[in-house]
Amino acid sequence: MPASLGADYNESANDSNDSVDDQKWGKLFPKCVADPKNSAIFMTRAMYVAFSLILHRRGILSQEHFSKNYITEKVKCMALSFVHENARHIAEQIKNCGEAIRLGYLKEISLVIADNVDDVEAIEVYAFKFHYFKDGRVSAELTTKGDSETPTPVEKLTQLEYMGSGSVRDQLVMLARSIIYLCQKILDPLPPVYAANFRLHFTDDAPDDYKVAGFDSSSTFYTLPEDTQSATIGQLRPGYHGAVLDCASTLMNDAYQTELKLKRHIDKIADVLGYQANNTFYSTMDTSDQPDPTQTTSDAVPSESPNNTMEALANRMESTNVATPEKPKKESPKAEKKTTRRGAAIKSSPYKKTRTRK
Repeated sequence: MPASLGADYNESANDSNDSVDDQKWGKLFPKCVADPKNSAIFMTRAMYVAFSLILHRRGILSQEHFSKNYITEKVKCMALSFVHENARHIAEQIKNCGEAIRLGYLKEISLVIADNVDDVEAIEVYAFKFHYFKDGRVSAELTTKGDSETPTPVEKLTQLEYMGSGSVRDQLVMLARSIIYLCQKILDPLPPVYAANFRLHFTDDAPDDYKVAGFDSSSTFYTLPEDTQSATIGQLRPGYHGAVLDCASTLMNDAYQTELKLKRHIDKIADVLGYQANNTFYSTMDTSDQPDPTQTTSDAVPSESPNNTMEALANRMESTNVATPEKPKKESPKAEKKTTRRGAAIKSSPYKKTRTRK
């Protein structure tokens, strides 16, 4: 466990009946994630793992930015390396978001890929969307605006009870394997030239002048083209927090087919590893239903380009990270379905620049 990511946590607070007995897991995550502090620490480190996998498997950063790590004794992953200066900067920025999670201020952190660094319209977005559980419990009944409307994954998350640290471990493992499968087997390749950065969106509880180190404030978050497909990758539910990770991409052919493939893949992985698959809150189908096997299509496997030039070894993370401390305006139910997200920011950084894939 890299020292710079290793915030202290109190294992003495663990319930012996609610603990993950896995040596590899314990090096990166609290063994018990039931209390508020360890729940927040887990969420921060889960972001580190998830975004590391996306940056690696999507080819946004070259191999030298990563080192082998473990989620559990059964599951290894490539994570941002603290030996590589550029990768360490990115990991530290993710870590800096941990305080915003602890305070209940972070509503969304998104990895935004666009044609240019200052573009509002995105090509592809990976968004962690958070929910905070007062006293660790579900506090309100889930309601929809009409009988025909299906709750969103985030709305379903608000009603998800904490089921123990072992369940959270399984959720993260399934999330990680879903990221790998999505990036390597489903999405079309990214364009030859693009820029990528992180963007933040805060809750109404955040002070107007609140900032996360490494992020500046602005009034724009990102927008998505009208024909963009969006799929849920997975969710996490430690003791006092919840998050849904989704991918919205112009390079995704069909959201339903994407989620169907992810579900089938995860069911197989869970069976092989002996973990619980959990019912992912997919946006295009009810996970309590069995998908129609006739709806399958062949997987589109993106081509891989060798990183064999100096330009290909350059860092692909762009020179800005963005955030917003501005309070969002009240929107009508119709407006909530728009692709615009409020809040953005630009901050120069020495460790990122746009590069062209050869």
